Amino acid sequence: MKYLTPGPIQLPDFVLKAAYRQPAFHRSEEFRQTLKSVLEKMSRVYGGIPVIMPGTGTLAVDTMVYNYVNPGERVLAVIFGEFGRRLAASLRSRGAEVVEWEVEAPPAPDELDDKLRRIGPVTAVALVHNETSMGIAYKGLAKVADVAKSHGALLLVDSVSGMPAEPLPPGIDVVATASHKAFMAPPGAAILYLNAEPRAKSGVPPAMDLRGYLKVPSTLDTPYTPPISVIYSLEASLEYILGLGLERYAEIHKERMDLLYGNVKLGAVPRPQHRSNTVAAFYCDDVKSALKALREAGYVASAGMGHLKDRVVRIGVMGDVTRDDIIKVAEVLNNVARR
Repeated sequence: MKYLTPGPIQLPDFVLKAAYRQPAFHRSEEFRQTLKSVLEKMSRVYGGIPVIMPGTGTLAVDTMVYNYVNPGERVLAVIFGEFGRRLAASLRSRGAEVVEWEVEAPPAPDELDDKLRRIGPVTAVALVHNETSMGIAYKGLAKVADVAKSHGALLLVDSVSGMPAEPLPPGIDVVATASHKAFMAPPGAAILYLNAEPRAKSGVPPAMDLRGYLKVPSTLDTPYTPPISVIYSLEASLEYILGLGLERYAEIHKERMDLLYGNVKLGAVPRPQHRSNTVAAFYCDDVKSALKALREAGYVASAGMGHLKDRVVRIGVMGDVTRDDIIKVAEVLNNVARR
């Protein structure tokens, strides 16, 4: 069975083998050298202070929210899918005054600028870079970041299913992501990139307090037990990704996605200009039958989320996925559509 899901993904054997060893004591010199190697590689993926915590993407997003937003502060949450709604829910749980902006597709920079002028000052703009539930990517975030900065707002970005296969412009204040999607490792590591100092005044759970992680790249001493086996896998996957080059790695995913959308005859959820490099979404009249047919052909895919659970099939193209896999998946979906 092969996993073409939004994550966890089908991992290459070399990534799996990297984790199959006795975890070192995390205060040992042996592990510090591994951590040093991984953090150096992560710094080549994106700028800022890289953070690896035990957890997954949800924890990374919550950690971002709790460290950069204080109770009572206003935040604009841009929502065009289920994970945008979850981001808004995280902000509300922090006690923020959340201005929810529901849109069908990622707004253009001038639309965001107009929205911020109309609603007044906010501490931050929070958005999803790669909306896993819809197969939608927010392209052109460099200008979006400029707009947020011009209004004195931080830009908080959930790129759990995007980075590093869906390019991000440099210098975004905070990016939350995870190990088990485009980073091509097992679940278990919440990953953040910090280009702004944590600013929470209080109320951050100790295990989520990013101030304890700021010196890790220099001291190689983590505040708590890190996800050791996942870090072993990340060393292998990052070596592979950086060996290809970040631009080529993103191109490979786009090529897979173009092949998939070009062969599947079902209606696409995202508009062409907003298609994610990592997760595709198609409207389907019989989602259960489609998923069953895919499983019978040797593939695990995913239904939609929220109100689209019974209307959408999602296909991930991250990890150990071949051209033949994509063609076969397209054939299965097209056969289901003809019934």
